[in-house]
Order: sequence, then C-alpha cells, then structure tokens
Amino acid sequence: MNPLRNPRPWVRLLSVAALGFGLWLLLVPRIVMYYVDDGGAPYEVDVKYAWGKGTSDQTMILPPEFFAETDPEMGSGGTDGLITSVRLNCGLVFTAGDNEADTTSGPAACSEVETPRLIGGIGLVVLSVAGFVVARRLGRRVDSVLET
Repeated sequence: MNPLRNPRPWVRLLSVAALGFGLWLLLVPRIVMYYVDDGGAPYEVDVKYAWGKGTSDQTMILPPEFFAETDPEMGSGGTDGLITSVRLNCGLVFTAGDNEADTTSGPAACSEVETPRLIGGIGLVVLSVAGFVVARRLGRRVDSVLET
C-alpha cells in the first residue's frame, strides 16, 4: 500500500500513535529523585515512572563517601559534610503529589520534570486531533484525483 496514493490510513495511524504517546506523557504519574544543595535548590534531577506501584516519599541524608566510587563529582557534601537525597511522587502533570508542597524543593523539582512533558503532551494531542481532521477530509484515493 503506497502512502502517497492512499494516505488516509497512514495519517490515521500516525494520529493514533501521537495521541497514545501524548496521553502517556500527560497521564502517567512520575517519581522524581534529586539531591538538595545547601541553598535548598535541587540538582541532578532524575525521573522514573510510577506504574501503579505503591511509592513512598523519602528524604535521605547520606555521607558523601557513599558516592565516592560511582560519582566522584558529588564533592564533600553540604556544609555539614552530608548529602540530602529526596525521592518524591509528583503525581500527574495536572495534579500535585501528596507531599510535594511539604518536601524540600519539591515544587521546583516536580516543575522541572513536568513542564516539558506538559508542553509535549498537549502538543502531541493537538497534532493528533489535527491529523484525524485531515484524514477525514482526505479523499479515499489520491490517484483518482491525479488522473482527472
């Protein structure tokens, strides 16, 4: 099946894929893991997806020697020689996690993770809706138009 001669199913297929990925970006909850510097700002923010698992929010205080072999750039820790690590359930893009506001730098870390996914998810959903509209307006076969 040539996509240039019969584009309608191909446009629909791409629209379904864009809609599925856009909804995944918007509706799958995220867990953010980060470290907190002396000023309370998050750094080395990493994200995981919470696939229906019961997750707990954790704040851990660790000695910098814990990271000596795996990440020598962690330095000597904060002013007290300790490193604060946080694991936080951010919830969905449109909702906050249970303890997001109560955790050190929680809103800043979750915002850093969720803002690109919000923009990308909404963009993909809009693109997929536009694809469905275009697919509906396309003719059944383009070769019948080309022959006339």
